[in-house]
Amino acid sequence: MKVYKLGGILLLSLILVGCGNGNADKSKLSSESKTTMQNSSSASSSSQTSKQAAASSSNAASSSSATTKTSGSQANDNYDFSSLTKQLASQLPGTKLPQASGLSQSSKAVHIRYTGNSANNTIYYSLGNEGLKLNDASIKSESAYAVLSKKTYDSAHAAQQELDYTSPQANKGLPKINLGHSIVGHIQGGAGQQYISWNEGNWSVNVHGSKVNNTSPRKSAKTMAAMFDTYALPAPKNQGTIKFSVGTGQDQTIAWQENNVIYTLKTNDQAVGIRMAASIK
Repeated sequence: MKVYKLGGILLLSLILVGCGNGNADKSKLSSESKTTMQNSSSASSSSQTSKQAAASSSNAASSSSATTKTSGSQANDNYDFSSLTKQLASQLPGTKLPQASGLSQSSKAVHIRYTGNSANNTIYYSLGNEGLKLNDASIKSESAYAVLSKKTYDSAHAAQQELDYTSPQANKGLPKINLGHSIVGHIQGGAGQQYISWNEGNWSVNVHGSKVNNTSPRKSAKTMAAMFDTYALPAPKNQGTIKFSVGTGQDQTIAWQENNVIYTLKTNDQAVGIRMAASIK
């Protein structure tokens, strides 16, 4: 009996020792697991911080790029027709200028350069692929679609002598033509040339065509009469003349008197000239 009891005690002791070792191993594993999880969490946190830093850097770069584009856009805004006209007005004080390009539609930018001073000057309007500053050196080589000049004379009488004005009395007795819009023109011609003339207020209007070139002025005269019903030209002080030729080229001339000053607008298109002149202020 004593032997059995001793053996039982030994067996129980071994079991307790084994359980203790097992608990110790579990405790060790648990500790190692926690350490691994902590390391993993730290690595994950570090990765997240790196991603956030990269995203922040990307956003900053994007913001910088957007700012650059905006600045560039604002710089180009200084080269639009309205901005260039304001700059021109500040450099040529007292000069009346068109507030519209006269173009009905164009994908190109209007370029402007000028010569002279506030009393006597010439302004050139041309087209290019991108906006350019006023009087940019490269504009000089471009072909102008419109040229506006201002010339100051010693007196209003001297200025008036420079206008090739046709009085209503000069058209009396000539064959008439109904141009519509309550406008009656007068036809005259010779040597293969044909002219239609009429007067509106202080303006004398003359449209030239050629039988030789098969360019009758009738259609152009009727188109002009319709446009004058929509676009009001400057009121001359004292007179104004319009001389248009059928076809294109800088033969389309609108000139008017402002006391001792003569303004002359030449364009390569009649409609462009009328729209530009009507916008002059």
